[in-house]
Amino acid sequence: MSPTNVVALEPSTRRRRPQLRNAGGEVTERHASALELFFDLVFVVAVAELAEALLHDPTRLGLLHYVVLFVPIWWAWVGYTFFADRFDNDDLIHRAIMLAAMLAVSSVAEAVPEAFTSPAGSIRFAASYVAVRVLLLLQYARAHRCVPVARPLTGRYLTGFGIGAALWLVSVFVPGPARYACWAAGVLVELATPLASASAIRRVPFHTSHIPERFGLFVLIVLGESVTLDAIGIASSRLDLMASLVVVAGFFIAAGLWWLYFDCVDSSPMRRWRRTGQVYVYGHLVVFAAITASGAGVLLSSRAAAGYQRQEGALETAVPDPALLVDEARWALCGGIAAFLFAIGTIHLVNTAPRGDIRAWSRIGLAAAAVLLAVFGAGLPPLAVEAAIVAGLAAEIVLEVRLICELNVAG
Repeated sequence: MSPTNVVALEPSTRRRRPQLRNAGGEVTERHASALELFFDLVFVVAVAELAEALLHDPTRLGLLHYVVLFVPIWWAWVGYTFFADRFDNDDLIHRAIMLAAMLAVSSVAEAVPEAFTSPAGSIRFAASYVAVRVLLLLQYARAHRCVPVARPLTGRYLTGFGIGAALWLVSVFVPGPARYACWAAGVLVELATPLASASAIRRVPFHTSHIPERFGLFVLIVLGESVTLDAIGIASSRLDLMASLVVVAGFFIAAGLWWLYFDCVDSSPMRRWRRTGQVYVYGHLVVFAAITASGAGVLLSSRAAAGYQRQEGALETAVPDPALLVDEARWALCGGIAAFLFAIGTIHLVNTAPRGDIRAWSRIGLAAAAVLLAVFGAGLPPLAVEAAIVAGLAAEIVLEVRLICELNVAG
């Protein structure tokens, strides 16, 4: 190895003190590092496990379980994302902790299928999540020691996140319903910690170009899961024409969500943390979970169109009697689309408060239409439901693109 190469590699292998990366305010745009992109890969597995859990139990109870498990997994990603945005110095210690966190998240993902079906599975899920949070607490403890100006924030986070992790740890040792109560309490404490730290966050700013990029990358993760489920639908359709058309329509739905999000969702709310920034960050929990649920809805729709029915808790080829599966598929698909539209509509509404604008209300109105389709669409074939959603998304995209063009011309 040449001396030049040694010098190039040295900065990434040395131990360096964490520093506040945005201490002087934003000067240039910042993009995701190679380590952040590598870290995201483990969440591909976690999202896949969540989608699989919803596919195997698309009932109301299964949907509740899906949401309950999605929240801590999403929050784990958010925690490491915001830490890296402020303090990532890419030294050996930071890399080691991030790689260990990836293993812990992998363990969380592996425990998803049995988190609500067996005591051992729920214990494994909780213990793995505790490991994820403890590693993040180590990161914040290091930043707290090395970055005095950040201590008002890191101190709050160490307290709030520490209480949350402690509640999750307690859940490992208590039985049944009490375990899940500890989960709920732990998550609520952790979610509330940044909301109660607005003044400290203003003193320790995050990068308002980096965070929206990171959220966009997670949107691509969940959209990638939707496309994967489409591919599974094609493979399992056995060249059934109706099932294949349902999968094709499902791909257009995923494409519509991609188009609407990346062309029309404004990241400017992140410039102000209080209210607008908070709604932007927490609203993305709904965005991510909704896209994944809609992808599961597409695969369920293709299975229903191909003549699947539920037998002994699994989806297997059977005598064509898919009425129940059609209903579950419609609710998963329409519910996911409605939640996505409501989330991005609310984000835009809060950013344009007090009255909002036509883009905010058109999104919320289309979300209401998707809910009505779920409620009154019984008896409609899956392809008809998807065609209605594709038409609605296309109309919304045309409307918003025209309005954005008009604003650009006026500006």
